[in-house]
Amino acid sequence: MILSGKRRRRDRRRGLVFAILAAFCLPAATAGAEDAITAGSEYDYPPFCVVDSAGQAEGFSVQLFRAALAAMGREVEFRTGYWTDLKRMLAEGELDALPLVGRTPEREPFFDFTFPYLSLHGAIVVRSGELEIRNLDDLKGRSVAVMAGDNTEEFLRREDRGIEIRTAPTFTEALEELSAGRHDAVFIQRLVAIRLLQETGIGNLTILPNLVEEFRQDFAFAVREGDSETLALLNEGLSVVMADGTFQRLHARWFAALELPHRKIIVGGDHNFPPFEFLDGDGLPTGFNVELTWAVAEAVGLDLEIRLGPWAKIRRDLERGEIDAIEGMIYSPERARDFDFTPPYLIIHQVAVVRAGTGKPPAAAEDLAGKRIVVQRGDIMDDYLSERGVKAEITRVDSQEEALRELAAGRHDCALGSRLAALHLIEQSGWKNLETGKTPLLSLDYCFAVPKRKKALLSQLTEGLRAVQESGEYREIRDRWFGIYEEEPLSFGQILRYSAAVLLPLLAILAAILFWSWSLRREVKRRTAELADSERRYRTLFERAPVGIFTTSSTGEPISVNPALAGIFGFSSPEMAVAHYRELGQDLYFSAERRDKFLRELEETGLVTDFEYRGRRADGEPVWLSMNARVAETQPDGSFIIEGFTIDITERKQGEAERERLVAAIEQSAEAIVITDPDGIIRYANPAFETVTGYSRKEALGRTPRILKSGEQ
Repeated sequence: MILSGKRRRRDRRRGLVFAILAAFCLPAATAGAEDAITAGSEYDYPPFCVVDSAGQAEGFSVQLFRAALAAMGREVEFRTGYWTDLKRMLAEGELDALPLVGRTPEREPFFDFTFPYLSLHGAIVVRSGELEIRNLDDLKGRSVAVMAGDNTEEFLRREDRGIEIRTAPTFTEALEELSAGRHDAVFIQRLVAIRLLQETGIGNLTILPNLVEEFRQDFAFAVREGDSETLALLNEGLSVVMADGTFQRLHARWFAALELPHRKIIVGGDHNFPPFEFLDGDGLPTGFNVELTWAVAEAVGLDLEIRLGPWAKIRRDLERGEIDAIEGMIYSPERARDFDFTPPYLIIHQVAVVRAGTGKPPAAAEDLAGKRIVVQRGDIMDDYLSERGVKAEITRVDSQEEALRELAAGRHDCALGSRLAALHLIEQSGWKNLETGKTPLLSLDYCFAVPKRKKALLSQLTEGLRAVQESGEYREIRDRWFGIYEEEPLSFGQILRYSAAVLLPLLAILAAILFWSWSLRREVKRRTAELADSERRYRTLFERAPVGIFTTSSTGEPISVNPALAGIFGFSSPEMAVAHYRELGQDLYFSAERRDKFLRELEETGLVTDFEYRGRRADGEPVWLSMNARVAETQPDGSFIIEGFTIDITERKQGEAERERLVAAIEQSAEAIVITDPDGIIRYANPAFETVTGYSRKEALGRTPRILKSGEQ
């Protein structure tokens, strides 16, 4: 194999066209060993695949692959090599899988892919001081280096851009050649470029700030085309590590240092939201959120600055990218369109506050109708009023304190906001004429929030939050700020009195049955814990799985739908998908003919696998799907419950259609086309070959193109 990536010369004698597709045209081999999967890892593709000082495979994708197989009780053996070698080894059956393969139309006919676990865009690297190259169009007429066989090479060759493409065995060599002046630019994945420039210490190169948006690389695990057993194993293992937090921890470890800004991270918050966050008498940030943020930063080594201001402005600053995170934001599906959230660290109860003697505080949306309401601008309760279309006279102010002050002065009927904040402000300001509601209008998750695409910072905050919670520091901070608002514990004397009245009669009865019930209770406790743990794991996998999971009746009525399935059909939530079905029926998901075929197969065998069908998204766009389903339960009336999972295969179908068009074009071409293996042996010739050359296709197979010159036998 020629590692420099130079193309073989083409013989154009008598108009003959050779398409040399090295390595891709070899037949797939059988699966690897049953107990251990054999995988390949590149020498130099950091931080995804690298070789450590002991010569062993390492990197994000390598560790993710190991974790996915470990979740399925399987082991993996890694072999290292150049990318072009590894692709050939997988195609020829020397490897079972590769942990890092970008899914492209060129590779679809030869490999099968798991669902993508990471998507990245390309970047352009130039020598420092280069002013004429700013985007992909500026590369026309210039020498651009890529790694041989990489997605970047396939992308540049996909259409004629007028670029002089040069290949190198690794991106490290490509960057070294650029540094030495042998090329004008290197086209590469941004994270790979950052890591390599750090490791090599090449100081005269610059990564252009603008990403090449049209080049999107979806990374997945890959197996040989048709190896459905290994593919299913890897898909399931990958789903597990995505759901249980392993993926997020690995992402934080390998990418955080690359993606975090090279400056102080700015974390924003409300300047007047005690006891959560506020400015003290010296104008310094303080409060529960502030202490928690500093503890999280210390746990993971973040260098940050806390900036408090009016809530509406802080929220706008996050949307505009002027700050990096907000230390306390209530989660809602609407906000999740613009921001990503850590797991919640607190539940915030939102209540109504009224003046004493004016009636009970509202406890539901309908109780607010017709009232004069004051609320903080941009607060979750401001969103609540808008989303539910509450017909009321609404006044918006800059803080919850201002809302309560106006209410206490008699200007409104009620104020809406956090119960804890209201209790704190009422006590602090002495508003004895205000009464907080006991029944929450909303009880919502309180989290750190970051803009979309800041996955590294999100991972760091999540890891730091977990560390603070596990160390016990979180509980200390919470007790320090919220302990005074919790109900007073019963005194020891009260406990004794209540216990004597209730427990003594029960103890007499329990003593009689204690001996024979002890062993039974222990077994029940053990089984209950196992079932609870199993249910928790199932629910986590169901909610976070990247594949669509469903349970329906035999008539198609949805029983349960996970977020991934709702997303496949273009809905923002499972509830919207179910509501759409109940309003308009199931034609969105199935044609009547395919639905009948599916039900017949299910009734006959109880199991349907790889059932492909064409549906429609909510916006009318077509979508191709592959479904696996089984009969989970048969009802007395003959109906049954169906459960299964669905995968979006639209890209694969488009690739298959493109492949069929390519094959048809080759077969119908008036030019002679042959396909050879890496050794130059002809493995295929189209019908026009016989007309153009005078040789039969049978004569050409197994020989080299020199037969056309020398009549080689």
